[in-house]
Amino acid sequence: MTQPTRAGRRLTRLPAALLGGVVALALAGAGSDAWSQGQIATTPGSTAPLASTHYYRSAELDARPGVKTHVEPEYPEAAARRGLSGTVVLRLYINENGAVDRVETLRARPAGVFERSAEQAFRAARFTPGMKDKHPVKAQMTIEVRFDTPPPARPAGWR
Repeated sequence: MTQPTRAGRRLTRLPAALLGGVVALALAGAGSDAWSQGQIATTPGSTAPLASTHYYRSAELDARPGVKTHVEPEYPEAAARRGLSGTVVLRLYINENGAVDRVETLRARPAGVFERSAEQAFRAARFTPGMKDKHPVKAQMTIEVRFDTPPPARPAGWR
């Protein structure tokens, strides 16, 4: 399901079944930083290209990466005890094989509570690779992970 946003970007909801109850949204066409826009280079005195460090943004791809493995960030125990909920926005850098090369936290509310859990879960995630001109390519994807307050634990013997 895709919905327009105020900024003119498209918002794609990832299937909840793949996310184990944690809601994640992929923000297609999210801006990229200059450092992630590396070019193919050569070593001095050589004409052989080094591996590209360019990660395509969603808007540049023919097919976006898709979730291949079940992703369920662990709800931090300290947050559960305090009844906290929140969101973490991550940028994922996905290689041509669908593995996550790097995870970067862009923002989190409340800060310092859910970032580690979200980063750890998505580092282990696997995706179908992004496609450009019928070839798998490196891609970046920005997602929002929402942590909803879990229901209170039931006392022992409760049915």
